[in-house]
Amino acid sequence: MDPLTIRPAVADDAPALARMLDQLGYPTDASEIPGRLERMRERPGTTVFVAEQRGRPIGVVTVHRFPSLHTSEPVAWLTALVVDETVRGSGVGSALVNRAEEWASRHGAGRLALTSHLRRKEAHEFYKRRHYEHTGVRLAKELSTRPARATQRSDEFHVLEFEHHDEAASFVAALSRYVSSPAHRSDQKESLEVWARSPVHRESVKLFLSDGALSAANAAFAPVPPHKTISRQSLPDESFLIIGDNTAAWGADEASARLTQRA
Repeated sequence: MDPLTIRPAVADDAPALARMLDQLGYPTDASEIPGRLERMRERPGTTVFVAEQRGRPIGVVTVHRFPSLHTSEPVAWLTALVVDETVRGSGVGSALVNRAEEWASRHGAGRLALTSHLRRKEAHEFYKRRHYEHTGVRLAKELSTRPARATQRSDEFHVLEFEHHDEAASFVAALSRYVSSPAHRSDQKESLEVWARSPVHRESVKLFLSDGALSAANAAFAPVPPHKTISRQSLPDESFLIIGDNTAAWGADEASARLTQRA
């Protein structure tokens, strides 16, 4: 394995960081990354480390230190960890976690905590192998930053199956164009999410549409009959968010690439 360098993130890392956040399920425009890094640098007690190999960023971790009321020591939180899917399992994640722990300890924190989505079972096992313990429950509420009415979050997902990759890519591209149109945004009442499960071997492509996404698909096309309905907790571990409330319009080629890169 080539030597691994861990260093502070810089603006030039933006394309690689956007790619890795996308792999984690958070589609991100690379042009937004430099501003986010700058805002994080302006906040005391926050750092972003990048793992680099042969000049290529292949992992990132973010750590925050906060003063606390319930203890005299500051507390530290690891808020994001992602390793490029092409090098997972090679020790990059462990190296980043070690650096995060060193940084937190050096800045006076006696404890490093984190949260992880219920469906990320592999991540849970990764942290447990590094002596992290399950000590609590995370509760979250999405808050609207817009003055307009908040959208309703769906806890059910409607499963669509496509026999061919090109059919799924065409559907995703067409839906992205519709949901990014002014006509849809002005009438949006429900949160819109489309999760995808990439084709594995000969399996069909599966898309998981929230209530809002299914409503949009029915408005944009002929009525779309879902295969079945599942709960949010039942989304497959390997699924990833491909369309969200703020997704831009894509062409078929870009939609195909986003599906293919998970195959």
